[in-house]
Amino acid sequence: MRTIIHIGTHKTGTTTIQHFAKHNARKLRQKGFWYPGYDMIGRKGRYAHHDFSHAIAGQKSANLSLQDTIDFVEAIRQNGLKATPPEIAFLSAEPIYRHMLPPAKPEDEDSYWAGRERYVARLAEITAPLAPEILMVVRRQDDFARSLFQENVKSNRVNVDFLSFVEDNIGFFEYNRQYELFKKYFPIVRVLVFEDLANDGKLVREFFEQLGCKTGRMKLVPELNESLPMELTEYKRLLNDGPFSRAQLTSVAKHLLEMRNDKAAFPKEAKLDWISTKQMTTLMRRFDASNRALYKAMDVKPDRKTLFPPAKPREGVFPGLSMQRFVEINNMLLKRLVDE
Repeated sequence: MRTIIHIGTHKTGTTTIQHFAKHNARKLRQKGFWYPGYDMIGRKGRYAHHDFSHAIAGQKSANLSLQDTIDFVEAIRQNGLKATPPEIAFLSAEPIYRHMLPPAKPEDEDSYWAGRERYVARLAEITAPLAPEILMVVRRQDDFARSLFQENVKSNRVNVDFLSFVEDNIGFFEYNRQYELFKKYFPIVRVLVFEDLANDGKLVREFFEQLGCKTGRMKLVPELNESLPMELTEYKRLLNDGPFSRAQLTSVAKHLLEMRNDKAAFPKEAKLDWISTKQMTTLMRRFDASNRALYKAMDVKPDRKTLFPPAKPREGVFPGLSMQRFVEINNMLLKRLVDE
């Protein structure tokens, strides 16, 4: 049996891929592509393997214990021994790309990488019976940063501006260093480029075809875990600095996601950016050497001389929310909350 662990990164279509795999698990397995669930060890199933990644990080909120992860790996191994012909077992959990083991301080570079290595080493130890391959999907750092910023503002309490967020999470964007860390503990680490997978609008099908599995007419799922538009992202960022509980902010995010569907109130935005073109170019240059090194390390390289395709131009810089617009959005949200 061959085992592939898909680690993201975040914001590369992972949620959509995972829901597709869960929804089509039976049909995929008929093609020799197995998406195992926690029911094998008597635990509640999920659409992805996030709990597995969280438990390895020692998070108390995970639905699995550390022993459960060991039992899960053994159940996969035992089941794999019975499969004829041999299957591909596929696990997917993008939190693997971010988790650290304590003591680790994300804002301190040395501490961050030491914590990352402790986590990857534990992941390798626990999954050793499966001899897994690692699959990492990367996207241009500028697009990744935009999407990750908007996602974290929506889902968490991020209240800093875009550039501060990038600096606080700079390790996320150092793809080659992440690659080398996994390569230290896993013999096979494969890299795919998000822009190439999504180029023809068929991300899911292309993703699985890259793994040797043709999905044919399997039912696709809607694109999931989309970000808020810039106006609503900025509104939520300002609220994140207020005296609200996590539950209250989660409720706000839910309403904002529904509000964005009001095309009259929120027409399609121009392609703006959080910072100027000059600032974004300077940011991307920080990763030139890392991207060249990763491109060189790839066994199967993109059909071009660089890791990523060129940037798509933006039409300007997001000006922020005027007080009038803030009040308008606030009133729309308050009406929804009162009507609940």
